[in-house]
This record gives sequence, C-alpha cells and structure tokens, in this order.
Amino acid sequence: MSAVDFKGVARLLAAAATAMERNPRLNPDQALRLVVWGDARAQYPGAGEPGADLYDEAHTAIEAKTGWQGHGIDHIPAKEAIPAARAEAARFHEMGGGH
Repeated sequence: MSAVDFKGVARLLAAAATAMERNPRLNPDQALRLVVWGDARAQYPGAGEPGADLYDEAHTAIEAKTGWQGHGIDHIPAKEAIPAARAEAARFHEMGGGH
C-alpha cells in the first residue's frame, strides 16, 4: 500500500456517513462501496486496485472506532457507524493537515 491519502479517506468517511443518513437500508460496508465504486454491491477489486486503499483505510477506521474488529463492518448498526465515520473523518482530515 502506498502512503495514506488522509484527506481522501476523510472525504470517503464523511460521504459514507451521509449515504447512511440518506438511505437507512445501507450498512457501513455498502455505504463505502457505494461512494468508492458507485455501487453498494460492488465487488472488492483487490489490493492495489483503484479505490482499494481508500476503502481499506476507511473500513479499518470504522471497525476500530466502533470496537467491532473482526466482525465485519456490514454488521455494525448505522446508529454506531455514522458517528464513528464522522469522528474518523475529522481525525483523518487533521492528519492530512486540516484546513
């Protein structure tokens, strides 16, 4: 994996949170896939492929923030995932230099 695109991850997390707010049927995994690849059911393309690094970073951030490590983010309730994604978006934004 290359250097982390902190601002890109921040934008992805914020957009995924918004997607879950707008469509309560989306789980966090589907929201990330929708934002990254344009389809909530998109297949993971494989490490190093376009969007995979951003997806991986955002996935891990939501999983760690909610404490659901190892359980898959598709099972995290939106009421937990949305604030986690927003908090992690703010953190990644700051790590990317803020502004």
